[in-house]
Amino acid sequence: MNEAATLPWLVIRQEADGSRYRVGRCATRVEAQRLADRLGSPRSGARPAGPDPKAGDGGAGDTARAATGAQRYLVERLDQPGETPSGAHG
Repeated sequence: MNEAATLPWLVIRQEADGSRYRVGRCATRVEAQRLADRLGSPRSGARPAGPDPKAGDGGAGDTARAATGAQRYLVERLDQPGETPSGAHG
């Protein structure tokens, strides 16, 4: 059976410079979201997406994080077999 048919949900790492890399495939959206959350957690060594909790207004943290090479994890569905989502490498 085709991998895209059995694992249609992708976890994509997006870096601050816009580069995107496929880092995982999952059978369900819930499973993919759990993987993305786990990869983005402080325990994983990666910086989580979202506002910097140390920034008072929440907006300044996003700019500072982007400047330091932050990355975030996204969940996307692969609709067509053999398709690469939105420029992701992998």
